[in-house]
Amino acid sequence: MILLYGKGQRYTMDLQLYNHKIIASRIAKELGGADVANKYLGQCIYAVEMGYNDYLNNFYGEGYNSSNIYTPEQFAQLLVQTYEIQLERLYKEGARKIAVFGLIRIGCMPSYIQIFGADESSCVEKLNHAVQLFNNKLQKVIAKLNANHPVAKFTFINSYEIDSENYTDLGFKITDKGCCDVPTGEIPCAPLTYPCLNRDEHVYWDGAHYTEARARIFAKRAYKRQFPVDAYPYDISELAKVPNDEADGCSTFVWQ
Repeated sequence: MILLYGKGQRYTMDLQLYNHKIIASRIAKELGGADVANKYLGQCIYAVEMGYNDYLNNFYGEGYNSSNIYTPEQFAQLLVQTYEIQLERLYKEGARKIAVFGLIRIGCMPSYIQIFGADESSCVEKLNHAVQLFNNKLQKVIAKLNANHPVAKFTFINSYEIDSENYTDLGFKITDKGCCDVPTGEIPCAPLTYPCLNRDEHVYWDGAHYTEARARIFAKRAYKRQFPVDAYPYDISELAKVPNDEADGCSTFVWQ
């Protein structure tokens, strides 16, 4: 398993791809050449996610003027165009089984409800609309990549749809507040504070991130779709079964 993400800091997708290239070269050296390494990487399942920081810390964050330069439509198009180039790079460096996660409903995150104010849906629909522009464009890119690269298997995990489950029906009691104290207008837990003891009853850990209890339910539905719209053309369990007799399996994650 190769984990490509930063703890306590943000690594751009381009930097993560650079790191992946270095790792792939080391695998090639260990296994005896690029051809053997590519067969190995071709059996890996890559889980890729990008866009949250671009919206939460840029387009809708303080200190940036992106929202003054681009409309939500234009910003989504810019992100997806960049993403397509990055996914092409990942393919060229040996990836063949790639699960691409869409974005969840950022307008329902506690911190953003606090900052922008909820509307009739109890969420901030302008934020949800913005990420759906991104998701819809990304789905078209996945179809394009599959058409252009028949030997690869790209699939779209519809995170927005999975996140639209009724939290109360799933057993959660606190759906609009983090498990920890979050300062007004911020996302992380306040320093030196204690988290709640009933964390399994909370959807969110802090102002934006799932608790383990919510993430576990989400992951199960991404792995084995409950409805056809959850993932297509494959869910992750189906992606794992796509035959490749040339190598042993592994798992690779690229998060942004």
